Amino acid sequence: MTQDQRSEPHETLDDKLSEVLPEVIAPAGTAGKSKTDLTEGPVSGHIFRMLGPFAIAVLALLSSGLIDTIYLGNLSDESRPGLGVMALAAVGFAYPLTFLGNSANIGLGAGTMSAISRSIGRGETEKAARHAAAAILFALFVMTILVSIMWLFIPSLLPMMGAEGEVGVMASQYLAISLPGLVIVSVAMISNNILRAGGEAALPSSIMILGAILNIIIDPFLIFGWGPFPRLEVPGAALATVIGNTIAAIFGFYIVNFRRKAVSFAAMTLSSIRHAWWTVGKVGLPAALTNIIVPIGTALAVSIIGNSLTTEDVAAFTLTSRAELLSVGLLYALSACIGAVTGQNGGAGKTDRVREAFKICYKICLAWTFLAAIILAILARPIADIFTNDPVVLDLATTYFWIVPITISGYGFVFVSAAGFNALGRPLFGLFYTIMRSLFLYAPLIGVGVYFDGLRGAFFGIAAANIISGGIAYYWSMYKAPMIAKDG
Repeated sequence: MTQDQRSEPHETLDDKLSEVLPEVIAPAGTAGKSKTDLTEGPVSGHIFRMLGPFAIAVLALLSSGLIDTIYLGNLSDESRPGLGVMALAAVGFAYPLTFLGNSANIGLGAGTMSAISRSIGRGETEKAARHAAAAILFALFVMTILVSIMWLFIPSLLPMMGAEGEVGVMASQYLAISLPGLVIVSVAMISNNILRAGGEAALPSSIMILGAILNIIIDPFLIFGWGPFPRLEVPGAALATVIGNTIAAIFGFYIVNFRRKAVSFAAMTLSSIRHAWWTVGKVGLPAALTNIIVPIGTALAVSIIGNSLTTEDVAAFTLTSRAELLSVGLLYALSACIGAVTGQNGGAGKTDRVREAFKICYKICLAWTFLAAIILAILARPIADIFTNDPVVLDLATTYFWIVPITISGYGFVFVSAAGFNALGRPLFGLFYTIMRSLFLYAPLIGVGVYFDGLRGAFFGIAAANIISGGIAYYWSMYKAPMIAKDG
């Protein structure tokens, strides 16, 4: 008898679930139509059913960031030589801070999904609705504090990273708009995860897609000053993102509160709020810390490059960081799928299905990475050329596509594993994997690479970090980690 089998409850939850399981997210005036029971049927079927919509949503979301980069990289002004390069560098310096805030939102969303999916797996649908309402309030509270702290440190952080002169001014202007917008993003993120916890794919994806499409549409008007709008350049990109995310947040809250009735503010008491905040926070705060570690590693990398190399190197690193999204996009979508499956099945005590979900996701990581690496290697120069018209930046960035993409599956193993264990109420596994990759491997190996071979050395450092961390995440998840959900 394995450790997982000993941990499973002797009384199965299948009978309870089949007797009566009211919908936690049902359309207004209906019940029993929207939540999907992920504890029955082929595990691969559930993953692939959700993967399609989530992949489209992630593609839309990443496209907005890519288009921002393309627009800014191609800015030009005869009176300001190198404007596009400076804009790329500015966003590169600002990116770790906005990434940090977005990562915290993702972590809080993971805590939300974990609490709700486990409750659904146990048949506790009223508790799931109370947790959902409390999670929205919790995210607003945490993000307001975090954004306020980051706002205070902007003047000292940017110079430490090497952002000086006009580049530093641009980065500061970008953050002045984008950081407050992260509080608004929390509502969209939590709404998304409330729906995902019930096994939905299309509606949570639509929240992400709406914000991304609006961002893409608004971008050129505010960046270039089309029509009656002023030319805002870098701040315009930030403002377009905030506007798109605000409308997406309103839409998401409307769906979960009025259409799906997935939240229950009326049923909340002070005691239930404390319990819900504790339940969500037990996973959400470590998961947020896990996700925050990634931009901290990125910030260290940018600081190493910014203080050791040139503005062109920072611009090229920014370009490749955004282009990397082309290869990790599907894997981000995969991490959005696995949590609902492991959460519901772990809550129901079905550890064999939890383990199967991990195996399937790892295989998808490998297959996708192989395909993406071939495409990116062949199209390296044309892809880099889209983002910049500077020949130096173009040459520096192109080598990335021949070194890093083939190792992306290792990075995918790390964040897919973290997402799966977060949903089981075991966020410390993801925290360990992420600390290992971002702080012990990624940033130090980039530093070593820069010392020996400049920016190309940094790319070899990233590749090594992906391979080592991915191998450790796979081994520990498959052979050491428990597959049963924690109570809560």
